Amino acid sequence: FTHSFYKHILGVPVTYTDMEAIDPTYYKNLVAILNMSVEELDLDLTFSSESINFGETVTVDLIPNGRKVQVNDGNKLEYVRWVAHYRMTDSIRAQIESFLEGFHELVPPKLISIFNPAELELLISGMPTIDLDDLQANTVYSGYSTSDPQIQWFWNVLRGMTHEEKALFLQFTTGTSKIPLEGFSKLQGMRG
Repeated sequence: FTHSFYKHILGVPVTYTDMEAIDPTYYKNLVAILNMSVEELDLDLTFSSESINFGETVTVDLIPNGRKVQVNDGNKLEYVRWVAHYRMTDSIRAQIESFLEGFHELVPPKLISIFNPAELELLISGMPTIDLDDLQANTVYSGYSTSDPQIQWFWNVLRGMTHEEKALFLQFTTGTSKIPLEGFSKLQGMRG
């Protein structure tokens, strides 16, 4: 599951930042909308979203009459929130509700309400065994090399962490505490 799906299980609202773990490129585009002027981006955006269902393009209004409401610098944060909510919640609502119906038959919501999304992920997925040698071998450095003192310090600190601290580090850096089955070489970064 993604971090946002654990939020759905707990009934916690998703935010546009949750999109980063699902689709890093789409998230990067949302951040660009927020950081640049709409005019500068030269995009003709409205409060609507297009999706392809069985080969047919469908336009969905994110707010009432959304396809008639232009996105501008004054409302672009609202647009980003709505479009991310649509992609992570509304477009898959039927699947979320079906899953939760079955899940809550087994685990009542009250029993898991004490957890936050990261804790629930660890409860369901377990604590990963993190192979730091594999992580180090598959780390790509930008502006640094493996011999730089800062990189050496980083790995020394990481090796001194407890198992739980390493899992939290993995959660922080990748958005999930899970390791790909094939190891860190198969972990997708922001550039794919």
